[in-house]
Amino acid sequence: MSTLFDDEGFLIDSKAWNEAVARDIAEKQFNMKLTETHWTCIRSVRTYYEKWSTLPMVKTIRDEAGLTADQFEQLFKRGTSNARGVLCKISGLPRNLCIAAGC
Repeated sequence: MSTLFDDEGFLIDSKAWNEAVARDIAEKQFNMKLTETHWTCIRSVRTYYEKWSTLPMVKTIRDEAGLTADQFEQLFKRGTSNARGVLCKISGLPRNLCIAAGC
């Protein structure tokens, strides 16, 4: 893992996030190739975070992307990592925020 990340794979400085970093996290930590639907969710989370400094509710993310709860889970859930946690990491949000939000 590079110096951009902590020991658990969270981006240390959320301002260092960009789409290349997101692709790197998705591929290296979760073995995922991001689709346009992934990007819709990621951009929604980033926009909300930049405005409010917190995470949106999962329902808000799903509604914006036009996903059912099952579709959202299938899109992001990986192994023991819940879908919201994976999305949080890929979106480059701070570790403490993600943990506090139950990710």
